[in-house]
Amino acid sequence: MSVRGTRVPAHLQLPIAGVTPPPTEEEGQRLFPTGNFRSFRPVYRDKTPPCNNACPTGEQIQKYLDYVKHERYLDGYLTILEDNPMPSVTGRVCYHPCETACNRGFHDEPIGIRSVERFLGDFGLRLPENPIAATLPPLSGRRVAIVGSGPAGLACAYHLRRRGHASVIYEALPRPGGMLRAGIPHWHLPEEVLDAEIAKIEGLGGIEIRCGVRAGADVCVDDLVAEYDAVFLGLGQDVGRPLAVEGADLRGVSGAMEFLREAGLGRPVKAGREVLVVGGGNTASDAARSAVRLGGGTATIVSLESADELLIVEEDLVQGREEGVRYATNTAVARVLGENGVVTGAVLCDARLAKDASGRVVPEPVPGTEREVSCDTVLVAIGQVQRLDWLAPEMVENGLVKADRYGRVGSAAAGAGSVTVFVGGDVSRGPSMVVDALGDGKRAARNIDVLLRGEEPAPPEPVEVMPYERLNTAYFPEAPRVEAPMTPPEERRRRQKVEVTLAYSREQAVAESDRCMSCGVCNGCDNCYLVCPDVSVMRGARENGSYEIRLPYCKGCLVCVQECPTGCLEKAPELDFDEPDAVVRMETAFATHDGAHAEQSPPIARLIEEQTAAYDAARKV
Repeated sequence: MSVRGTRVPAHLQLPIAGVTPPPTEEEGQRLFPTGNFRSFRPVYRDKTPPCNNACPTGEQIQKYLDYVKHERYLDGYLTILEDNPMPSVTGRVCYHPCETACNRGFHDEPIGIRSVERFLGDFGLRLPENPIAATLPPLSGRRVAIVGSGPAGLACAYHLRRRGHASVIYEALPRPGGMLRAGIPHWHLPEEVLDAEIAKIEGLGGIEIRCGVRAGADVCVDDLVAEYDAVFLGLGQDVGRPLAVEGADLRGVSGAMEFLREAGLGRPVKAGREVLVVGGGNTASDAARSAVRLGGGTATIVSLESADELLIVEEDLVQGREEGVRYATNTAVARVLGENGVVTGAVLCDARLAKDASGRVVPEPVPGTEREVSCDTVLVAIGQVQRLDWLAPEMVENGLVKADRYGRVGSAAAGAGSVTVFVGGDVSRGPSMVVDALGDGKRAARNIDVLLRGEEPAPPEPVEVMPYERLNTAYFPEAPRVEAPMTPPEERRRRQKVEVTLAYSREQAVAESDRCMSCGVCNGCDNCYLVCPDVSVMRGARENGSYEIRLPYCKGCLVCVQECPTGCLEKAPELDFDEPDAVVRMETAFATHDGAHAEQSPPIARLIEEQTAAYDAARKV
């Protein structure tokens, strides 16, 4: 057993006749006022909630939910900003892997984390001043070049500034935002919200965005390596793959990415009354739903994927159906029909997903299933790429920029010295989600900072993720999820600038946050403090980190562990504690395990053997 601040009394230091006697009643009461029979002690050990672990940016989700539950909105907002610079954006467009991982889903329904994040993000945008501006360190004099002002580039610049480094962002489009602006429609992410989040990042100082500068044409990697202390390539994949069928060059056939980009940049965009969208992913869904709004007609998604294989986020599937989007699954476009160079229809056929000899996904048509449909617009969303011919060949593999586990591409030119090129976002991982790119930008900034300080990046420490089975679920009554309010389908399909998903009210945000089970993390519930029969649990304040166990008073009944709802209290064997400077072992006063009261630890056992040997030797004399 380990007892801090105690010393073994003299009469207990040596064994007598092979047995260490118990302390006198008076001495025992002084050392252990409530008695003792423990073989395990209670220990506070926070684990990682599964929502935190699933978030690509590493957000401390449990922590900000707890703040919202107690109506401490500013604290919650500041907590998000430690990991994510634009919660108003992710609170609208994130595919919420945190909710998929949420333990509450095994209990009733997952927490509406994304909606709470949006609530806090919008709260932050309404503040008159950026609350982190006064906390920033002075600029270090080091400058980093960032190519791309999408989520990866903006996150990298933001986290670099929080570490004291300046950056210059190069953006090919006339306005910053990258794929956030050019790939996500207004009804999903309002332009004014994106503008406000970008302005907040620029307002930190030390971050410059230069628009209208295309990498490979206006600036090359060698130039950046020569001028800056590090380089981050945060390009998206903004070039749509063409449709390789007869008639694909007719007027009325265009890329879905290009269609969304023109709409996102506020340029005049037209869609026909009968639109076919070729593809089975989120870009196809966004294009089809935008076409319904802009053209006022119908849109049909034609996909090789079956209904179960579609890569469209489930909620977008549901919302699309509500808005009148149709789905023709396991279907391919055999050719596009036209008159006078203009699209008039298409020939479709049943098809399956297959792979050619090189492993590339290709359609496998079913003979005899061809049929003709009418349409006046065809939008192609069968994949995205990025033009990378301006990079050195050794930096590119299968259309993506190669990198090591820390995102390093390496020196870009001879004589570059220690300047390192990093990469993140779609150009390194393929088409993915906004939050993945934000996480890549954050990790790149951290690793760039490490290198600029003359150190080497290191892998993150392993974490213990708290499973549902280790929670005391009796303390969590079933409670229905607070669903985010929605604009009615008939209203939202009429206009491009009507948000589909609306915001929580304060009351809804608090109620939903209160459903959080605080998996593996102390939430200040006071259970341990209240149930301890010996008043051995003490606290200074009702919050995480303020609870402690007074070991001299702890019998080891472990009622506190049993009644901890979140699993942050656990039992640990006494012999696991061997702090040499702060602990004195008193094996005979405490049981090291059940039934161990008459047993001795190895050091005491050696003393017994020595005393016994000395006694036997004396008798022989």
